Amino acid sequence: MTARPVTARTIAFDVLMRVEEGGAFASRALDAALSQAGALAPREAGLATSLVYGTLRRALQLDAALAPHSSRPIDKLDPAARVLLRLGAYQLLVLQTPPHAAVGETVELAKGTEHGRAAGFVNAVLRALLRAGPLAPPPPLSEAPIEHIAALESLPRWLAAEWVAWLGPEEALALAAAMNGPAPLTVRSPRVAELLERAVAAGLAARACTGSPDGLTLGGGSVADLTRAAAGLPFQVQDEGAQATVLLAAGHLRGRKARVLDACVAPGGKAFHLAELLGPGSEVVAIELHPRKAEALRQEAQRRGLPVTVMCADASRPIPGLPLASFDAVLVDAPCAGLGTLRRHPELKLRRLPEDLPRLAALQLEILRAMARYARPGAPVTYAICSLSRVEGPEVVAAMLAGGWRRDPAPAAVARSMLDPSGDLLTLPHRHGTDGFYAARIVRTAIPDRE
Repeated sequence: MTARPVTARTIAFDVLMRVEEGGAFASRALDAALSQAGALAPREAGLATSLVYGTLRRALQLDAALAPHSSRPIDKLDPAARVLLRLGAYQLLVLQTPPHAAVGETVELAKGTEHGRAAGFVNAVLRALLRAGPLAPPPPLSEAPIEHIAALESLPRWLAAEWVAWLGPEEALALAAAMNGPAPLTVRSPRVAELLERAVAAGLAARACTGSPDGLTLGGGSVADLTRAAAGLPFQVQDEGAQATVLLAAGHLRGRKARVLDACVAPGGKAFHLAELLGPGSEVVAIELHPRKAEALRQEAQRRGLPVTVMCADASRPIPGLPLASFDAVLVDAPCAGLGTLRRHPELKLRRLPEDLPRLAALQLEILRAMARYARPGAPVTYAICSLSRVEGPEVVAAMLAGGWRRDPAPAAVARSMLDPSGDLLTLPHRHGTDGFYAARIVRTAIPDRE
């Protein structure tokens, strides 16, 4: 077989196949594919990005549109046929690409791969979809909010139901819609004022974050553009919601000598933020389960000259050699379903199941109880997740409150607009322009722990 020309559609197909068959994260697979493509026209790179993220964001909606025209259920098709159909349907229904290009290019893509046998089937289904016309509108939000949100914003029905029950129909709809948009490029820097000045001088549309004094957001441009403008000033890509989580955990310790524990640390952004925030003589102890990640974090902390001690250990168990009640603050950045990061990881819509949440919540509570023992008397323990579900968030905290803990007020460093009525951190893309984070700050009371 002759080598295929590298185009936006071939890149998108290859990336989506890696996501579908290999379990890859779309962001990493796309970055690797664009890098390997070499000198690709900006228009082609932009189209490839649009096709990958758009197809994943709208996959459930596309499947529903395709289903009446397929002789087999979409989820039972060969992965290549499913990816090709979604790619073609996204171009037809969302991008409104002219039919000869949307259908013809998708069929040619099928012929040009080892999955050429799917070409006739893909052609027939896409042409039937084309003849059927626009999608039927969803039921009204006022009458069937869950069905409306699930259909309109291509959200799993169970997740639409969760957000409606937690936030109400209108806010759940706004949240789901925001999750189908792009995420901004936000960075953190210990010299953020200088970085902002240089970014603006270089013509970048940069602004200071409102929820973090250490961050700035670019309205356009790339990491490479900011690197050139920075001219050596240090910065790290980190969502504003993640920065706010660090402020909730240790904003009261800014500039002070302190010892802080950060559990479940990879990829390390929060641990490094803590180290930059604390005063001279401080130490951040970072716990990471996986040896390879722990070693990478250790090397990066050393390269940056940050006082971060990395320990490879299981945060759900006692840490050998680490004294109990020895930290001025504890941050438990627990593993979670990632439902607050759908803008960046739309493939999670297709991978997460409702039964994942209680399983994760049990692990989260186990880790939180284990790590909370390392806080000094009166020191705050902050529980944080980049997910948006009650069972992973407020219900885990409720279990701690029932076991001899109480909420501790957020420090002044945390924007009041990011706090929910209980005083917990809740960042949402449609409100704050951030990823979705939930975090609660608690301290042990005088009541004996009944764990």
